[in-house]
Amino acid sequence: MKISIDKFGVTPQGKQVDLITFENESGAYIKVTSYGAKLVSLVIPDKNGKLADVVLGYNDLESYLNGERFFGSNPGPFANRIKDASFTIDGQTYHLTPNEGANLLHSGSSAIEAEVWDYEVENDAVTFSCSIPDGKYGFPGDTNISICYKWSNNLKLSLDYRATTSKPTHINLTHHSYFNLNGDDCDSILDHIVSIDASSYLETDCNSVPTGNILPVANTPLDLKEAKVIGDGIFSEYEPIQKCKGYDHCYVIDKKEEGLSHCARVLDPKSGRTLDVYCTLPGVQFYTDNFENGVQPGKHGKVYPKRSAFCLEPQFYPNSPNIESFPSTLLRPGREYNQTIVYQFNLKH
Repeated sequence: MKISIDKFGVTPQGKQVDLITFENESGAYIKVTSYGAKLVSLVIPDKNGKLADVVLGYNDLESYLNGERFFGSNPGPFANRIKDASFTIDGQTYHLTPNEGANLLHSGSSAIEAEVWDYEVENDAVTFSCSIPDGKYGFPGDTNISICYKWSNNLKLSLDYRATTSKPTHINLTHHSYFNLNGDDCDSILDHIVSIDASSYLETDCNSVPTGNILPVANTPLDLKEAKVIGDGIFSEYEPIQKCKGYDHCYVIDKKEEGLSHCARVLDPKSGRTLDVYCTLPGVQFYTDNFENGVQPGKHGKVYPKRSAFCLEPQFYPNSPNIESFPSTLLRPGREYNQTIVYQFNLKH
């Protein structure tokens, strides 16, 4: 594995930000940055051997500071939504600052994706770490978070998430890259073919916050157990899809066993690239880039239009702190949050 470290820029606060590159034996490579522990590039061959970057992003730190905050990010301390931006632990209620109406999305208007992380490089992996003081972003406890990226010769990107805390708190970490398997300069993912190993999904209210009800996907356009072209379902008149202007739903993974299990697969017919997603988590959020991506030009000098990417974000269920029947996201002192997400790329000729 060829590893290089370059300077990526300096934050307005004067902190140096680095860019770390891992290139495998075939020439495929990833680039990650200490700003937000973000994935900047993931460059892999197509069925003809042509390399392309399959994640949306920017070429420099200044663009990340001013552009779409979630490109390549790992939202936290709590990914996705929390109703009324509040939760109660052991009788004490914590009020966070809402940033989506009355609710909390991805921990607020700025969170760990805007921190400059420490890091250590070893062999084929880099481990980013940051410490969040008690009360920062509204979450209780001095919380230590680490994210380890590992890139392999067989086009496997593994992410290991760990966290500890000094007080009971809620943790829900995920990866939020925007993928386009035909290359990040392609304007659409409507021809991509997706399947998700899920027989049910989370019902949400009018603000996309889970109600606590788990509904079957059978006989609805949300049924992706059999592979479906994204463009064939995204414009459905089915109310849950209309409400989100596309796919933006948390699927309940049909887990056959404990530990790492398969949850989703995407194929791009043009390039022949495939992506299989594995995780240790109970849910996966499928999002089809349903809104404009701001005005900051991307890597190829143009603004990414909506529907130019998809996200597959394995995670605990949104709003879990307020729904007792959901798998718990509560982390107590002396315990460790430890979850894994794997993105495995292949080629279909």
